[in-house]
Amino acid sequence: MDKNYTHINDDILAKYLLGEATLPENEQVEAWAQANPDHLKQLEDFRTILEKSKLQIDRELNEYQALERLNARLEKEKKTISYTFILRWVAVVFIFFSAGIFLYNNLIGNKINVRSGENTLTQLLPDGSTAILNKQSSIAFVGGFFNKTRDVKLKGEAFFKVSADKSKPFIISINDVRITVVGTAFNVKSDGKAVVVVVESGIVKVNNQKDSVRLTAGEKVEVLQNQAHLSKVESQGRLYNYYYTNELVCDGTPLSDLVPVLNEKFKSNIVIVNPGLKALQISTTFKNESLKEILDVIAETFKIKVEYGQNMIKLK
Repeated sequence: MDKNYTHINDDILAKYLLGEATLPENEQVEAWAQANPDHLKQLEDFRTILEKSKLQIDRELNEYQALERLNARLEKEKKTISYTFILRWVAVVFIFFSAGIFLYNNLIGNKINVRSGENTLTQLLPDGSTAILNKQSSIAFVGGFFNKTRDVKLKGEAFFKVSADKSKPFIISINDVRITVVGTAFNVKSDGKAVVVVVESGIVKVNNQKDSVRLTAGEKVEVLQNQAHLSKVESQGRLYNYYYTNELVCDGTPLSDLVPVLNEKFKSNIVIVNPGLKALQISTTFKNESLKEILDVIAETFKIKVEYGQNMIKLK
């Protein structure tokens, strides 16, 4: 309040509004209200609150009871204003928080770089897809609202289960090969000389700088560097996923396909000495068997000889 009217307090205002003030108090209040527009507004606010409270002038009403009722009403109004103020700030904070989460998810959270190291690694990607990395492999993923595609750069080998999103194709770049999918499951492997793509489900488009091919479930393609024409073939069995299933599923699989996987899995050096053995087909499933146990099955199945040397295992 104005320093010249420090004697005007809530008690006097309440008495004035209720008709309980003395003549000098009435004159003081009116002079106080006319001296400053803010005082007049405060007086009118008190009057409005009084009317809303439906307080009736009662000559027998105790002035302290009247003041208590008025103060209760004032506190209620203040709380209402306070709650409204808080709710507005909560709404503002929520908007900024939501905007922050959105921007983070689409500018930062939708980028990921992972490397498997000495063990296989299962990685959930920001778009909901899953990548299972073989040992010594890595991927870099970029997606989000502001990108028209989901881009992946791969080194080594990985099995992908891609979350379907027709508006944002899932594109893998490895060497000079580009693999485009919408929602499917497939394996991609590169050894520096060639890229092999095997499809488990869905449809996959594979292309290099000179040609392209579409693969469906059970088909694969091997792309060599600077290869002019791409040809798909049927995948015999499921050898591609041994590194995360620990199974070698052979279904009419030729030894020429099985032996390289055995060498990779067991870090061995198996050589097919007799070229005629390469086309021999085997149908069985190996799971948790040792290399010797697998070679014993192969030897018994085809009646061939397995010769163990210091640095080489010969099939002949």
